[in-house]
Amino acid sequence: MTVLHAFLYCSLFAYSSALLLNPSYAGAEITDSPRNSTAHQAPGAPGLPHHWTSARKVGIGTSYSPESKVWFSLVKGKLSEVYWPTIDTAQLTDMQFLITDGKTFMAEESRDLIQEVKRLDSHSLSYQQINRDPEGRFTLYKTYTTDPKADVLKIAVTFETHIPGVSLYLLVNPAAANTGLYDHAWAQQDALYAFDQSAKPPHFHSEAAQVQAWVSSIGFLDPAAGFVGINDAWQDLQRDFQQDYRFTRATDGNIALSAKMPLPPRVGSHSFTMALGFAKTPKKAKQLALASLQEPFNATLANYQRGWHRYLASLSLPKHLPSPLADLYLRSLMVLKAHEDKTFTGAMIASLSIPWGTSQFDHHSGDDRGVLPGTAADGQHDGPVGYHVVWPRDLYQVATAFIAAGDTASARSALDYLKRVQLTEEDGYWWFCQQPIAKAGAFSQNFWLSGRAHWQGLQLDETALPVILAWRLWQANALDLQEFYSQMIRPAADFIARVGPWTHQERWEEASGVSPSTLASAIAALVTAADMAKAQQDEINAARYLAIADQWADAVKAWTLSTKGPLSDQPYFIRTVGSECGSPWNPNADNLLNIANGGGQYPENRIVDGGFLELVRLGILPIDDKDIEHTLALYDRTLKVETPKGPGFYRYSYDGYGEKVSGDDYDGTGKGRLWPFLTGERGHAALAAQSYLKPSNQKQFNQMTSNPLVSNPSHYLQSLYRFANSGLMLPEQVWDQTNGLYELGEGTGSATPLAWSHAEFIKLAQSINQQRVLDTPKVVHTRYQSCTTVIEFKANLNHKETLYVRGSGPLNWQQGIKARYLGKNLWRVAFKAQTQPFLIKGLVNDERWQQGDDVKIHPCKTHLITPLF
Repeated sequence: MTVLHAFLYCSLFAYSSALLLNPSYAGAEITDSPRNSTAHQAPGAPGLPHHWTSARKVGIGTSYSPESKVWFSLVKGKLSEVYWPTIDTAQLTDMQFLITDGKTFMAEESRDLIQEVKRLDSHSLSYQQINRDPEGRFTLYKTYTTDPKADVLKIAVTFETHIPGVSLYLLVNPAAANTGLYDHAWAQQDALYAFDQSAKPPHFHSEAAQVQAWVSSIGFLDPAAGFVGINDAWQDLQRDFQQDYRFTRATDGNIALSAKMPLPPRVGSHSFTMALGFAKTPKKAKQLALASLQEPFNATLANYQRGWHRYLASLSLPKHLPSPLADLYLRSLMVLKAHEDKTFTGAMIASLSIPWGTSQFDHHSGDDRGVLPGTAADGQHDGPVGYHVVWPRDLYQVATAFIAAGDTASARSALDYLKRVQLTEEDGYWWFCQQPIAKAGAFSQNFWLSGRAHWQGLQLDETALPVILAWRLWQANALDLQEFYSQMIRPAADFIARVGPWTHQERWEEASGVSPSTLASAIAALVTAADMAKAQQDEINAARYLAIADQWADAVKAWTLSTKGPLSDQPYFIRTVGSECGSPWNPNADNLLNIANGGGQYPENRIVDGGFLELVRLGILPIDDKDIEHTLALYDRTLKVETPKGPGFYRYSYDGYGEKVSGDDYDGTGKGRLWPFLTGERGHAALAAQSYLKPSNQKQFNQMTSNPLVSNPSHYLQSLYRFANSGLMLPEQVWDQTNGLYELGEGTGSATPLAWSHAEFIKLAQSINQQRVLDTPKVVHTRYQSCTTVIEFKANLNHKETLYVRGSGPLNWQQGIKARYLGKNLWRVAFKAQTQPFLIKGLVNDERWQQGDDVKIHPCKTHLITPLF
C-alpha cells in the first residue's frame, strides 16, 4: 500500500466511524429545496420513458414485524422493486453496481456477470446475491434484510477484487410513489435522495410526500444525479470508463442517482453496508437510515430471521415430506405471508411483480388512484398496476392455504379484510346485458388496498369464495358466526342467489355466461351459507339457498356438458356457455366465443379448460362420474404438455395470455403458456381419485393405467417443486416449447412469484399428507352424494311466463324457486338430501297459484305433475 493509499484508507475509515457513531457528522441538515434551485441541475429532462424490471423474481423479502413497512424483490443479480409504505406502492425500479478499471472495461451486474442467488436460511426470506466476473477479475456479494424496527432496507456488500485499480459505482433508478415519472433526485455526500412531485418543498409537509434516502457506512464519492438514458452513470461510464457528469440535481423525470464507493483500489475483500430509509421528509428518511446503520448488519439480519423463525415454529410440516419439498413448503408459507400488507391487515396482493415489467411503461398506464390509498386520481399517470391489487379469488386461495397449514389467524385476517371492503347499497349498480345489477353484497373484480375498485368486472366466484372461506373458518372454530352472518355472509349469498348462475366474467376474467368453475363455487357458497344460516336460526333463507343450489347442481351438465361437441365422441365439459348476452345456455349450440388477448373466435364447444375439476374439488360431482372421467381424458390429451420438470397445463384452448410465439413480451396479444398451479389442481384430482379407487397396493395402482383418473398425486407435487426457480419462487407461467428464449418448463416473463402457485403447493402437500382434498366442504360433498328428488311439471306457458315452485320441506311458502325449462312444455326442479315427504305447489311467475290441493312429494323419486292455473 502506498502512502497515499494508506492516507485515503485511514481517512475513509475515520469518516465511516464518525458517521456511525454520530450521524450529524455526515453533513448539514437540508435547508433548501432541490426543486427550487438550478445549481448543478442535470439537463435532459425527463429522460427516457420509464419502464419497470423483469417479473422473474428470484427472491422477495420483508420483516415479519408489522413495524417495518418495506418490501424488496431481487432479479437478475440486482435489487428490483422496493415497496413502501404499502405493498402496492413501489418506490424503486432497481439498484445495482457498475464496475470499471477506468481504462478498458465497464461491467453491469445484471447484464455482464454470472449471477447466483443463495438462500441464507430455509426458515426466513433472507438472500445473498453473488455476481462473478466471467474473467475472474472480481466478485460481488450482496446480502439483504429489512430492519424489523424501522422503514429501512439494509444491504451488506462485499467487493472482492483480484486485480488492482477497480472501482465500484452505485447506480439507482428510483420510482417514487409508484411511478418513474415526475421524480426528483438530489445527490449529496452524505445521502442520495429521491422523491415525487407529491412531496412539496421546501418543508415536505404534504401528507402524500414519499421520500427515500440512500446512505452508506463509508459515505459516497462524487455523488451525482441525472436522467435515465441521458446522463446517468451507465451512460457516463460506458463511454470512456470515467465519471464525467457530476450534476447534483435532476428535476421532474425518470431520474438516476449514482456515486463512487470510496474503497481502496487494491486487491482484496472490501465490505460496507448500505441503508435505504423511507419517510415523509428527506431529513427523517436519512435519520432512519443512519440510525439503522448504527446496528451491525448481522444483528439486524439475525433479528429479521428470528421473526420468521417464530412464525414458522407455530406451524407444522406435513409428515414424510422430502427435504427439498419441505424447503419449498416453508418458503411458500413465508411468500404468502409476505404478500400481506401491514397497514391494511389481511389484504394480500396477487404478486410482488409486474408481469413483463421491462415492457411496461408508465406513460402507457392509466390513472385510477392517488398517491394515498383510497384517494381520488391525482391527475398524473401511475405506474402499471401489475398484480399489486387484491383479487378475492387469489385471496381465497391464499387464505385456505393458511388454513391448511394451521395458520387460521392469517386466514381470519383475510376474511376480516374482505368484510371491510364488501360492496354495499351505496356502491350502486353494474350495468350488464342492458340490465342494472345492484352491487350490494358482492366484491369488486379487484381493488386497491383501500377497497376502491380497480377493474370493473362482476365475477360471481369472487363473491362465492369468501362465503366458503367464512364457513371453513367457522368449522375451524376461528370465527364468531354471529359477527359475520348478517353483515357479510347473508348479503353475499343473497347476491349469488339473485344474480347467478350467470356471471359477467368466469375465473379467467374474460368471458360471460355460465362456466363449470363459477357454478361450482356458487353452489358450494350457497350450501355453506345455508349451513351457517341454520346455525343462526335463519331457516327460511337456509331453505332458499339450498333449493337454488340444488337447481343449479341439477343443471350443471345440461348447461355445460357438450354431448355433440367436435373434440370427443364422449361428452365433455366446456369452458363457458352463453358468452353473448341473451344467447342460450346450450353446450351443443354453435355460439361463438371471442378469446381474449388475440386468441381468435371459436365455437364455445371447441374450448375446454380445467374448470370442471372445481366441481369435484368443491364436492358437487364425484370423481368417478363418467363425464368427469371423459373430460379429464380430453383435458390431459389436449391441454397437457410434458416438460423435463413434469406435466404442465394450459388455461384453456387458444389462450393468448403469454409471450409471443417468438418469446417476446406479451403486449396485449400472445400465446398462453403453462400454469403451474394447474398442475397442482390436477394433483388434487389425482388424490380424489386415489381416495375413491383405494387400490390395495402400489402395484395394483400402477396397473390401472386404462383409467385416466389414475395418477400419483405426489408426482404433481414434485413437478410443482421443479417449476420453482433457484430462489424457490413459483411462477405464474412456464415455457411450453423446446425452443425460444426460455427452456421448456422454465418460468417465463409473467408474474414470479405468484401467490396462487405457492398456495396450491401448500394445499396439495397438506391434502396428500391427510389423504383427502382439504378444499372440499364436507357439507357440500355429503349433500351431493345423496339421492335426488325430481319434480317435473307439464305446463304450457307463454314465452313471458316462468314456472316457480313453493312448498314445505326444502322450500318455503313465501318465495318460490324458479324451475328450469327443459323444452316441450316441461319444467323441472330437483332436490338433494331429502328424507321426508313434503308439499309443493306451482306458480306462474311466482304470482298465480296452481289450482287444487298441495301436491305431496316423496323423497328420492321422480314426480310428473300436470298443473292447472
